[in-house]
Amino acid sequence: MVYRVICFPSALRAELEDIRSKVSLPESEGSCDTIEQGIAQLTECFNIGGCKFPAIMLPYIRSISKPLNLAMSSERSKLSCPTIDLITALSAGLGSSFKPLISLFIPTLLVLCTRSKTVFTRPANRCLFALIHNTPVQSLLPYLGELDKSASTRLVAAEGILACLNSTSHKPPIIENNTRAHLLEDVIKLTTCDPNVDVRRAGREIFEAYKTLFPKRVARFVTAVSTYETMSHMDHSGSSHH
Repeated sequence: MVYRVICFPSALRAELEDIRSKVSLPESEGSCDTIEQGIAQLTECFNIGGCKFPAIMLPYIRSISKPLNLAMSSERSKLSCPTIDLITALSAGLGSSFKPLISLFIPTLLVLCTRSKTVFTRPANRCLFALIHNTPVQSLLPYLGELDKSASTRLVAAEGILACLNSTSHKPPIIENNTRAHLLEDVIKLTTCDPNVDVRRAGREIFEAYKTLFPKRVARFVTAVSTYETMSHMDHSGSSHH
């Protein structure tokens, strides 16, 4: 069996332009098969050497991020699932070079993780945890830390944060970065008081991981939280007497 490999930038550029014309089509009954074909071709590009050329691949993916997000969000599983898998393959191929693309796909991915049908949620969850494994964790945390969403999305984000903290690949940058510590402390405050019991459970697990990563900050953080909760309780008690 003969395997095709992309070895030259010129060959990659020519193939990518052919793919662009397919994946950029507006979705319709008539165009669906062509878009699906383009997604399959692009995934193959990643797997046969295209990711060896990030200087070409990154601006290209950025330029077609809108149609890719639309395909990911499609109600047609034949478009949505292969496109989600495409992002998974891209993160595996690019590794840490995927970082500039995180902001383009994480918002859509978090929404897809909370769909009601498992045919969509399974590949979306698989993709999210692939990003956690393949890309710099500290780049993902700010997006996962935005917890002002629906309960189901808050739970996915909290579990994603927990996976980040339990990842052995990128712990040193998290430990060394006080900004990340502050972000985690904000997340802990929100999740441990969340109305949803599963989010609160994830919040407690995040706190346990935080204690391991930031042992020198724990006492001060707990004191600050206790003071905040006491003052908040006094404010509410005082207002109730007016």
